[in-house]
Amino acid sequence: MAESNTVMKFNTTTEHVTVVEGGRVILPCSVDTTAEMSVIWVNPKKIVMSVGDRRLIDDHRISVERPYIKIWNLLIRNVRYNDSGIFECRINTNPVQTKKVHLDVKVPPAILSQLSSDKVTLEEGQTATLVCNVTGIPQPNVTWYKRNYKELTGGVKEKIGLEGEVLIIHNVSRSCDDIYECYVDNGVPPAVSKAIRVVVDYAPEVIIPNPRRMGQYLGKETILECNIFAHPQALTSWTKGGKVLNKSDKYDIEVYKNEMENSVTLALKIRDLTESDFGRYECTGSNFLGEDKEDMILYELVTTTVATTKSTPASNQLPLNSHSGNHFNTIPEPDPFSQQSGNGDNYNIGYPHHNNDHDDDSHSRPGPKDPARSSLKDKLNTRTGTSIDADNSHSDALSLVISPAKVMLYLSYLTLNRLLDLSFH
Repeated sequence: MAESNTVMKFNTTTEHVTVVEGGRVILPCSVDTTAEMSVIWVNPKKIVMSVGDRRLIDDHRISVERPYIKIWNLLIRNVRYNDSGIFECRINTNPVQTKKVHLDVKVPPAILSQLSSDKVTLEEGQTATLVCNVTGIPQPNVTWYKRNYKELTGGVKEKIGLEGEVLIIHNVSRSCDDIYECYVDNGVPPAVSKAIRVVVDYAPEVIIPNPRRMGQYLGKETILECNIFAHPQALTSWTKGGKVLNKSDKYDIEVYKNEMENSVTLALKIRDLTESDFGRYECTGSNFLGEDKEDMILYELVTTTVATTKSTPASNQLPLNSHSGNHFNTIPEPDPFSQQSGNGDNYNIGYPHHNNDHDDDSHSRPGPKDPARSSLKDKLNTRTGTSIDADNSHSDALSLVISPAKVMLYLSYLTLNRLLDLSFH
């Protein structure tokens, strides 16, 4: 025991030291005195670990470090979590003086794989329970993600559910078939994660791409396709009239798998089409959960010939028959002295009545036809779109109902015709 008049400096302030499990730590203790003193270290279990610089316990991880005369540090290598607690550095004074050092050991997060989910397989409509059993000091946070690895964009992780060691997915569907990840972190590096595969089994679903009806010509070849979605992969077939079609000189069947979408494309090639090849085809997919089928129609294309005719432009004739619209009438020349009567809306133009008992010559106008006059009348015919014949006086009386505009045009025609008669007589 040191004498009471001995000069001594001893820092008894409690200190806190933090270390990550697996590392090394130094617990400080310094005694500044001229007297001979005994320094001892006591662990959290109140077991004396060392006296002076001699270790008293069988633990090679522990030693007393003295870089200077007054330093009595305790070195612990490969620190374990159970090393945590309060260590005491004591000196044999009267009374005994003590310095306390609180050791806090942090543990990085870890996943207990044997107690966690690895691969979960279930059917549509069931409930999936994913477990990620973790340890760490302090207690880690567990965050769940869905990787969406099947997405064409390369799979962007999507945060789902609440934080915790268990993720429950109710009423799973085929869209839940994916890779899930539990991400574990407690602030002590490194953070860790684990992937859990969820496999969803479901009955086949057959889809016929548009169009569901396909046409082709005789003698040609065609390809019919259907997409079958199922897990596990379905047994697939094309049938016609209840008969399964297999590879042959007539048929060729190709299967294209898409593992990312759990689908197959079943392509049926039919060569040299005949009449018997046209009709209804059926695509079928089946697995242990069920069966599905869809049909497709193959019909014959027929070449048709369309007759075409050339149309000739309508002549510059004046349509006087307002009820036809497609015909142009030539009107016999009326007597310029015939009476006109009407009520202002319709006009009745009376042609002179001739007795059929007389000879044609007795009703003709005197004088021979002049060539010059005929030429002038032809020009008039071309411009008015009518046929003018001043010598036609054998027609029976005829009544026409025409519009006022046509009457004015017709009166002009009569006047010109009369002038022509006068000019050549």
